[in-house]
Amino acid sequence: MKTVGKITNTWKKALKQIKNNETDEAIETLDQCLLILAQETVDETTELDGVKVDLWKVRVWVKLEELGAIPELDEHI
Repeated sequence: MKTVGKITNTWKKALKQIKNNETDEAIETLDQCLLILAQETVDETTELDGVKVDLWKVRVWVKLEELGAIPELDEHI
């Protein structure tokens, strides 16, 4: 059985907020995910809740892009 921890709970909270069209709240929650992942990276953790930390980073980043929280690279070139 997979252990569900802070990152999974925070991720699920963000997905629920997205589903409920609570975009600003979802972005804040995804930012919390990034903070968790940053600390785990510093601590050299490679896996959280049975999922590689790098995969968590991609998941969070993609959701932030989908929500328009990360500007397109082309806008800055």
